[in-house]
Amino acid sequence: MTSVRESFEQWILRPQARASAPLRLICVPYAGGGSAAYHTWARELGDAVEPWLLRLPGREARLHEPPLDNVEEIVRRAAAASATELREPFAVFGYSVGAWIAFELVRELRDRYHLRAAHLGVAARPAPQIPRSRPLMHTLPDDQFLNVLERRFQAIPPVVRDSPELRALYLPALRADTTVLETYRHRPGPPLDCPISVFGGTEDFDCPESDLAAWGELTTGDHTVRMLPGGHFFLHTSQSQLLEALSLDLCRSLVP
Repeated sequence: MTSVRESFEQWILRPQARASAPLRLICVPYAGGGSAAYHTWARELGDAVEPWLLRLPGREARLHEPPLDNVEEIVRRAAAASATELREPFAVFGYSVGAWIAFELVRELRDRYHLRAAHLGVAARPAPQIPRSRPLMHTLPDDQFLNVLERRFQAIPPVVRDSPELRALYLPALRADTTVLETYRHRPGPPLDCPISVFGGTEDFDCPESDLAAWGELTTGDHTVRMLPGGHFFLHTSQSQLLEALSLDLCRSLVP
């Protein structure tokens, strides 16, 4: 029993435990990010939601572990750990490459553990079945890799970019996550039956609204697409609008 508890706590951080909350929300980070991106969400979303922050290897408290660079292993291990404590109803939210991980996590929990999500939220990432043709980034040398990411996503904090020590800590997880982004391929399967909330940034030119709308093809439930002010990381610049809309959708998903 101890090993099960350790496995759950290794993968899931509950910044504010709410045993009486009617809904748990598993939050999946963006490339190079961690659970810190969601630390304020417990306060913002209110008492009806208990956020579960997914803790990926290779960052934060798991910095000593090698990062994972394929969706299948991330999802398999994350689902096995979270299923030990998870009960319905629950929802999953993922940002950027985390959106694809969130989608596959919902499918894995359904198919292997018979746990059906009440809602899926995705942001800053086109639907996974959309064809991709950009040149690969994850195979580039370090300096070129960071420069390309900075130009495309404005994703590298200056304090990291300018410090060799911090770069050495940050790069492995970022490169692994970028490998996930560039090597993941959608596998057709039974559609979800839960609503999907889709969010995009008005200035995120990697995620046009038409590509975001294609998420609706992956569920028999309702889907909504909302465009919020900002670029790829509108999570930070438009967080209040994002959480207001997501909170409304999550509450609706609890109504029979």
